[in-house]
Amino acid sequence: MTSPSAIPPSVVAAAAGRPDAVLLDCEVERIDGGTGAATAGVARVTARVRYAGNVHPIVLVRKAFQPLTSGPHASASTDPRHWAYWRRELLAYQASLLPTGPGLAAPRCYGVAGNEIYLEYVSGPAESPHLAGRRLGAWQASTPIPELPWLAGHQLAQRIAVSELDWTTVPADPRLVALWSRRHELLAKLRGVPTVLSHGDFHAGNLRACADTEDTVVFDWGTLGISPVGADLAHLALSSFDDLVDDYLAGAAGWFASDSVRTGYEVTLALTGASRLHWMLSRGVPVPDGYADFVCGNLKKPVSGG
Repeated sequence: MTSPSAIPPSVVAAAAGRPDAVLLDCEVERIDGGTGAATAGVARVTARVRYAGNVHPIVLVRKAFQPLTSGPHASASTDPRHWAYWRRELLAYQASLLPTGPGLAAPRCYGVAGNEIYLEYVSGPAESPHLAGRRLGAWQASTPIPELPWLAGHQLAQRIAVSELDWTTVPADPRLVALWSRRHELLAKLRGVPTVLSHGDFHAGNLRACADTEDTVVFDWGTLGISPVGADLAHLALSSFDDLVDDYLAGAAGWFASDSVRTGYEVTLALTGASRLHWMLSRGVPVPDGYADFVCGNLKKPVSGG
């Protein structure tokens, strides 16, 4: 058991939905696999609270953050415009900026205390990539970019700026090596693409189908920022091996030109896909079957230089 003082009373009241709720005791269980460059730890908190003369259970998630201390982006983790800025998810919840449904929804926030946030515990199956793609299109078409100084800038460009990959040390598919060699040319294609408010790490592992609300619940908002339209969709496609552009366009209901979406999608998929291949090969991580074919099969224009 953990001391009741470990959870702020305001968080207890919010999680219980009762201002008179009193925490009796709680257990904290570490959740492995928490993502995000600035994530210091994620835990499931199971507690007992008392109100109206009865004892009730509550479950929530505590997520802690800290600046990066190593790697090529460590020096930028205190820069509010860099994708790795360590306080961004805390600020996003405090600003009530994240979607609440219908469609896409972030986990409900019960409170922010110091470098920690307390969130709704969400369980459920992985979301359908096609449904998630449609809901992503609807959210980005209906959500203007707010004027905030801590939104991440162009994440793909920031990553490439400090990524010098040695392809001579890995047995890479030559098509992806060729894509990476054209990274600056491909990035230039994004200059005329409209920008949107972007999750920044919109992959299948961060999405859950919530039966209670029928929403797609999206985790890990630490890279929330401004990206070319189609960039988030590329991250989802790389995690599901589905071409989701038609789903996205259906969700956006004509708000974005299909050529703009396709360009942002293709360029992000090409460069992110190539760099991830290098990461997998250099660390001995198994490459999924058909990975290179999927990346190149979705990139007719960039591969041909059209």
